[in-house]
Amino acid sequence: MKILPQTVILSPLFCYSRKRLFEEIAECASNRINLEAQKIISLLNDREKAGSTVFAKGIAIPHAVVENIPKTISVLSILDKPIAFNSIDADPQYVDIAWTVFISSKEQYDDMENLLTIMTNELSNQDLLNSLRLSRNENTKIQLIIEKLDLLIQQRTNAPEIEVN
Repeated sequence: MKILPQTVILSPLFCYSRKRLFEEIAECASNRINLEAQKIISLLNDREKAGSTVFAKGIAIPHAVVENIPKTISVLSILDKPIAFNSIDADPQYVDIAWTVFISSKEQYDDMENLLTIMTNELSNQDLLNSLRLSRNENTKIQLIIEKLDLLIQQRTNAPEIEVN
């Protein structure tokens, strides 16, 4: 049973701002969710306006509910160096890992909220984050870490099963 959604890896990713990060993520996701990149960027920015998705030192989980996509997907971005992630009127928050989740509107809201909470808890582990950072040039290792994270989540919860192909 796989809990985490299908994840596309962007690593190492060279960008200098949250704006550019969202552009890279949107470019990657647009074909997979059949939505133009500008709309994806708008959805991510709208969510960030509701409150920052940075939750631990160096990591954020930007997310958005997307109408008419068949299943939830995610994009894991591991940056070559930290970027300022929050708005200019807040204290600086820097991230070098962004795990973006595009939630299908067909998903149960409570199940997805639960999954995001569990991901946040598990990804607060500095050892896990450091493993991702050290593996930024090796997608095979990153995939193994994602699989290990999925197993950790399975062990700690009754999270919803997400259909993957």
